Amino acid sequence: MVELIALCTAGLEAAPSFEIKKNGYKIINSSSGKVQFLASLKDIPNIVTHFRTVDRILIKINEFKVNSFDELYDNIFQTKWKDYIEKNGKVVVERVKITNSKLSATGAVASVIKKAIYENLKKSYKTNIWVENEIIYPLYIYLKNNKATICLDTTYKDSLAKRGYRITHLPNSLRETIAASMVILSKWNKDYTLIDPFCGSGTIPIEAALYASNSILRKDYAFLQWKIFRDVNLSSVTVNNTSNYDIYGYDKNYKAIEIAKENAKRANVKVHFEKKNMESLEKSDDLIYFISNLPYGIKVEDNIKDTYRKMRHLSRAFPNAKFFFITPEDKFEEYFEKRANKKFEFQNSGIWVWYYLFYE
Repeated sequence: MVELIALCTAGLEAAPSFEIKKNGYKIINSSSGKVQFLASLKDIPNIVTHFRTVDRILIKINEFKVNSFDELYDNIFQTKWKDYIEKNGKVVVERVKITNSKLSATGAVASVIKKAIYENLKKSYKTNIWVENEIIYPLYIYLKNNKATICLDTTYKDSLAKRGYRITHLPNSLRETIAASMVILSKWNKDYTLIDPFCGSGTIPIEAALYASNSILRKDYAFLQWKIFRDVNLSSVTVNNTSNYDIYGYDKNYKAIEIAKENAKRANVKVHFEKKNMESLEKSDDLIYFISNLPYGIKVEDNIKDTYRKMRHLSRAFPNAKFFFITPEDKFEEYFEKRANKKFEFQNSGIWVWYYLFYE
């Protein structure tokens, strides 16, 4: 077993925690933007390709107290790097984050760590030189309160939020992992209709469709080049993209609908997108899940409160529906005339927002 660290949006740790528990893994700790859990190495391909709410999956290699560069070097040198890194592999220090520690120079910390790793590997492989090949081993380094946490990043560069289907972005668009978090925290499943009445470029409906079909999110990951995973064939990873589901995305902006259709096509999912105002939605007594990133921002500020008041139409026209909305408006419950059962606060595109959940 190894310890994995799921990096996620701070404030939405409940979403990856749900995915981790659902898949039978044990959570060790949860903190702002991180959820740590235990899994086996052989589980990593399935975790990376199917966990929808995490931005990165890190493999924790070592953790130790450190007060000097000598201690840092010695602890890194004593780590069994050969278990992960092949001969002539290229070590890249992708990120160093230091908080309240005696060692404060990120560049120096990165340099010492990289030197110690290469010296360890040269000794392990019994060679005097190390000619880097094209196999990259990205490192995430955390120093907090004089404790170092050393991790390998399974992804490198582009986070897991980069699914590849979004080329054009609209203002205040949700990151894909945030959209997936909304869907998962709503407890929606494919047996029920899902509607996004302000769908924009379609991220929420598309993420819901990917979730319903259990589709692989991407096929290019750093870990697939590592010797310990080289025999992994992603085509053998569990996939079921033949599911039936009813997912609809509406927006009054014709350009947004066209972008959403193109995004859905690239994501290889079937979602019904249509130009339609929220007030035009037909009444229904069915149990429907409304999940949406509501309009907000400087460009729409003048009429935003009026829009929120008009949304009362939804609760009246759909008396049995459940509603899940993101907005920076802390008085949204007053405008919507409903009390949220739960709410989460986090940042989207640098703006503090609330995720309101109305499900009873």
